[in-house]
Amino acid sequence: MPRPMKPNGRLVAPLCLAIALAACTGGDGGGDGGSSAATGPSTSSEVPTPAQTFTGAPGTATYEYANEGLLVRVDLEGSDGTLEVENDSEHDLDPPGLYVEDAVDGHEIDGAVVDSAPVAAGESATFNVRLDDISVDDIGLLVLLFGADNYGAFVRTA
Repeated sequence: MPRPMKPNGRLVAPLCLAIALAACTGGDGGGDGGSSAATGPSTSSEVPTPAQTFTGAPGTATYEYANEGLLVRVDLEGSDGTLEVENDSEHDLDPPGLYVEDAVDGHEIDGAVVDSAPVAAGESATFNVRLDDISVDDIGLLVLLFGADNYGAFVRTA
């Protein structure tokens, strides 16, 4: 004969918390945490964040990274483009690289900086970029590397 199931104490507390939180989500929008009876239709509504619009041609994008004397710009047309580095910092930089975090699920996709080479302090350089089988619409985040160092995300400007 099967044993009757007993409630597990570890599940009771999270279940009670979930029920309590669910009860607190239907506020009146008054901001004081209290409840009040509805007297009519709500005048507040959530406005969705509008999608970014860019003025460039379809399938093109420009990304920029700027920090402490370092300016890097990536211009893409389809999955190819250029990466321009202006190194006005006090430090020599290892060869640049980049990767993309996919817009749909966030998985990392390596990009290629063709003939990547170090960029000395006070120097500028331009490299070709190839993002095999990745369109501009697939880019959730474009990330800058110099050697093994992750410098952070680019900002899309066009």
